[in-house]
Order: sequence, then C-alpha cells, then structure tokens
Amino acid sequence: MNRRPRRNQNLKRQLARTATRQMMPRGRPRRAIRPRRRQSSLLPLLILLVLIALIVGYFFLWQDDGSEAYVSQDVYVHFIDVGQGDSTLIVTSGGTVLIDGGDNHMGTRVVNYLRNANVNTLSYVVATHPHADHIGGLIEVVNQFEIGAIMMPPVAHTTNTFERFIDAIELNNIPVVAPELGGTFSLGGAVFTILGPDNPGCGNLNNCSIVLRMDYGNNSFLFTADIEVDVENRLVENFNDYLSVDVLRVAHHGSRTSTSTRFLEAVDPQMAVISLGANNNFGHPHEVVMQRLTYKDIYIFRTDYQGHIVMSTDGTTISVSGGNN
Repeated sequence: MNRRPRRNQNLKRQLARTATRQMMPRGRPRRAIRPRRRQSSLLPLLILLVLIALIVGYFFLWQDDGSEAYVSQDVYVHFIDVGQGDSTLIVTSGGTVLIDGGDNHMGTRVVNYLRNANVNTLSYVVATHPHADHIGGLIEVVNQFEIGAIMMPPVAHTTNTFERFIDAIELNNIPVVAPELGGTFSLGGAVFTILGPDNPGCGNLNNCSIVLRMDYGNNSFLFTADIEVDVENRLVENFNDYLSVDVLRVAHHGSRTSTSTRFLEAVDPQMAVISLGANNNFGHPHEVVMQRLTYKDIYIFRTDYQGHIVMSTDGTTISVSGGNN
C-alpha cells in the first residue's frame, strides 16, 4: 500500500487529553448523480417496486419485538494465538475490528492471520492500553493495512515499543480517537459499547484498559483487556445490569489480579477465553481463577492449548472452532 506519509501534529501530547473525537471509518465521497432531462413513463412503476422491496426488507431485517434481527452473514470473533499477549479480530458484514496485536515479535503472525482471513482493511484498531504484549504487534499492522481509526486511551508510556507505535500512526496519518465511556459504534449489525476506562488518570496502565462489549442479535461478548479487580468492581457498580454476556475474554491472561468472584457473578458467562503463552513465566492462568471459572461450570478455552480460537454467531447461537496455529 503506497500512501504519502503526513505526520499528525503533537500526537503524544494529545494522548494526555480526554477529549473524544467522532469515530468514522474512511470512505470515498459519492459522486453527485445528474438528473435526467427526460422522465420515463416507467418511473412511477420503478418507485413503487422500490417501496415494496423496502417494506419486504424491513420485515426480514427486524423482528416483531422491534429488536434488530440477524443479518444474512454471521459475525466471527477470532481469538488469535499470539503467545503471552492478546489479539482479537472481529469480522462483521459491515467492517472489521482488531483489538490489540500481541507483542513485538508477533506482528508478522497477526498480519499473516489477517491476510489469510481475507482482511484487507480494518475499520477500527483498538489498542486497549500501552503495554507491549498488546500493542507491539500492532506496529506492523499499522504499516501494512488501511485503517479507518485507532482507538486508544489517552495515556502514554515510556517504552520504545510505545514510541514506535506512535511513530507508525503518525507516519501513516491514521486518525486517533479516545474512548468515550458509554459510547457506541456499529458494524454490520454488531453493536459495540465502551465500558472502560472510566478514569483517564488511572495510573496503573492495566486499569486504563479499554473495555468493550459487543452485541449481535441475542449473543454478546465482553473484552476486558488487562483490567484488575478495582476496575471490575467499578464495572459491577456502574454497569451491573449490562455485564451479563455469553462469552467473556478473561482479563490479564488469567492472572489472580482479575476475574473476581463478584465480577464473574455479574458477567455470568457461558464461555470464557484465556489468551496466554504455553509455560509462561507468570504462571498464568493462576489456579484460583481456574477454580472460579470451573465452579460456575463455564466452558474454558485457552490459546496455549487450542491455538487460534474462532467463534461465529448468527445472533442466536455461537459455534466454536480452534486448534490451528
């Protein structure tokens, strides 16, 4: 992809601000259609046919209770095996979202995975927080793909990985937006709601993580990045009635710092996915977390055991496949 680089101004300073800019994927403006001088006698009939098609389409696209129905294409959630890190690709009929990209050495793996999934552009890239095991692999993604916007919390880090990530964003002139608590955006019938961070000056970078909920029809997913118990408690206090989902992406690779009993009671997932490296140096997932998940009879999927894990939903049921690296 050849694009003339144009650097954003003062991006590193802007990360300290909490202002949120409107999120809008790129697209070419439509050309104006010139009106025809002569109006065909068939025009009224054509208009009638279009109206009939719209009415019929309405009943196919919306349920009787007024909730949005399921579009013809499923939504796919790919939990990419990036070792001791996180990376999740969400593919809808209306666009794609990549949440994190693993560590620096995983950039090529993530890029190749996206290519193999026939992803050529990304509507949004979500860099949940500045730790290397979440943004390192995104550097190569930013340099290889057309991206509508990058969402990241307004916090900075002092690492070389973070500096290179910011440089790549500036070089490719990609819009950066900060998450707005409670804000939503939609792609192909899937609705994404931002549940965190709720405190831009959070100090602990893990607790600055962007938390996303995705709803598609009657199915729902919660992506928690590396939030710890303090943030989990605030989520329960502020969004208790909105936390129950089908699938939980377990926070912080299954660390004991997260996934409290109180939080699990509120989320009450049927399935949980843990992204982590085999035989990692942190002892993830910690035994206490596994016990909590097992006690609630939650189906557990792990990238260190099963490799890439792919879930698809038609808005009614969720199917799972995996085991391929």
